Amino acid sequence: MARNADLTQLIEKHRALDAAVKSNREHFLSDWNGDHPFVEQYLGPELLNFKLGKPLPSGYIYFDDEPDVLDAACALHLKLDRLELSRRNVAAGPGSSSLLVAFSLWLLQQGHDEVYYVPPLYYTFHYFLRLLGIRLRPVSGKQAFEPGAALNLPRRRTVLLLCDPVWYAGKRVAAEKVLAIAEWQRRTGSLVFIDGSFQYMQWDGGRGEQTAALDPELTFRLVSPTKALAIPFFRFAYLLHPSQFHDDFLFLYESIVGGANVSDLAFARRSLEVLASAESNRGLTALLSGTYDQLSRKEFIRTNIAPECGYFVFAVPTVELPGQVVMDQDYFELKNYPGYVRINLMVARRVFSEAVRADEHPSTDG
Repeated sequence: MARNADLTQLIEKHRALDAAVKSNREHFLSDWNGDHPFVEQYLGPELLNFKLGKPLPSGYIYFDDEPDVLDAACALHLKLDRLELSRRNVAAGPGSSSLLVAFSLWLLQQGHDEVYYVPPLYYTFHYFLRLLGIRLRPVSGKQAFEPGAALNLPRRRTVLLLCDPVWYAGKRVAAEKVLAIAEWQRRTGSLVFIDGSFQYMQWDGGRGEQTAALDPELTFRLVSPTKALAIPFFRFAYLLHPSQFHDDFLFLYESIVGGANVSDLAFARRSLEVLASAESNRGLTALLSGTYDQLSRKEFIRTNIAPECGYFVFAVPTVELPGQVVMDQDYFELKNYPGYVRINLMVARRVFSEAVRADEHPSTDG
């Protein structure tokens, strides 16, 4: 009962957060939005000067009717993860949230009344699974990145949810845990859902993802090029999934979202092209890594959770902004991290800009 009460409180905290953000977005240090200097480069001239082609399209657009996009996604994972996938392994659409909702409904459709998960779990899952009456059972008392986080995986065939990387802390799930889940999956035949919204943002320049080691015919993996390029005003994500479920899942998903829009389709093509290129998003990840180093060195933030990917860190800000709005440990099923909050490095770079710029351009006086 205590955990259910905590999850109810989590949903209410998000409702209250929405109101607080509207009153002071400027100093929302945990913001899911941000800006960076690579936006124009990643979008390219075609999207920056977007125009409808001739003849003018007048019908609904469905990603599943765009074979070049599906093929580009398959080619990307062959290149980065050495995974051989087909179009029937890809369900693409406008953003990751709708895919999370669709998967929640698919679980209900398939008759699942409970699922297991490795903490933490994105609150959209908490919200919709609770709404649908599907029980969530954690397999660890600690979070995936914490030392000593043992996985008490069930011995029977079931469904396991996992977030990798842990988005708010910029931490990847340890390789040994992923391999343990892969071995358990093979042994039990269980389905695994990976919320990989922040995958392909490793700061060390690595390209492949550890969760590609899971059986693609037993694994759902959410990938978000929107987040990998940190350009959320376009909406594009896709769910890699077992081919045997493609028709049923796609019918359910498209019944929820309907068609996409033409600009998001154009972004889908461009984002996959960028991520498959030799440079990929390394400019952005280097900027994020450098910003973290600068803020730590200047002691604007401190943390015992060293980030390695994405654009969030979980840290203690040492300077409080006027009317500061933050997301603390209560938003992430955490305890024992007083003072820690989620910090968007792109926002921190802006609000602490004077310190960051001074570090980039040190004085030559004296």
